[in-house]
Amino acid sequence: MIYKILLILAFTGNAWSFDKDFKTINDRVPLEFHHLFESMKLSIKTPSEKIQMIGICKELDENLGFLAKEHIFMLMKSEVIKNVLEYKFIKVRSFDVTTFLLERLEESFKKKEKYLTPFSQWLWRSILAELNYRKSLGLITTKSFNPAQFSGTKLAQAQRFARYLNYLLPWIDKMDSLETTEFNQLSKEVSWVILKRLNERSLLFKRYASTAETGTKINIFNIPGRLLELHPEDIKRMQQDNTPLTLKEESEKEKTEAKEQLQDITPNDLSPLSDELSKELEEKAP
Repeated sequence: MIYKILLILAFTGNAWSFDKDFKTINDRVPLEFHHLFESMKLSIKTPSEKIQMIGICKELDENLGFLAKEHIFMLMKSEVIKNVLEYKFIKVRSFDVTTFLLERLEESFKKKEKYLTPFSQWLWRSILAELNYRKSLGLITTKSFNPAQFSGTKLAQAQRFARYLNYLLPWIDKMDSLETTEFNQLSKEVSWVILKRLNERSLLFKRYASTAETGTKINIFNIPGRLLELHPEDIKRMQQDNTPLTLKEESEKEKTEAKEQLQDITPNDLSPLSDELSKELEEKAP
């Protein structure tokens, strides 16, 4: 009964909020991953997503906990950036990359910022920073960006930026066209991709990167024991997105099931135990 109470406290109430003690140990993860983690805690709504999130974080702790801090940082940072840039979009509009586009995006961000999750904000800021950097190099001007307009050292920079735009333009399209709730949902989908691929990479590190191990286990996440010590039946129910019953609901369910069983019993089937159960139900019935 105690574990049921803990499960109810951990996974119901507070509008599906995660346990406040479930968090990253910040000096062991890069900032972009911390934003991703906190945004997932805000965005995840179903029990199945919650148990999946906890499971992945537990595996990351086990697989990466013996690596040096710099290796954990490198792996997490590279997987976040790589999977953001390589995320496949079905349809992307074309844009004239100019200072006017940059100004429009910056103005839009000011209006949307407070409604975006931390990871969505990080995505916006990172892409705007990339565009502003190219503007400072003189690559983004009032004219539509075209590498052929440049020569010498600027030509090489422009050609690199043109290749980079293949990854940035899909995100620029979504920044320009999506409402905040839609963009938050997109960043959540990308976050799941990042978490799953990071977990796959962590397994490889655990198997083959023995030279990078420190010999000392550290925790990357603080995962309260009550979120790990769940009964198999509760895990099964959560995977099916069935929320745990409250104590009152559990009691009502048991009474209903008992009454239904009694209705199926003939007089000849009744035993002293059935008589006692019938009396108990009568006493509990409102």
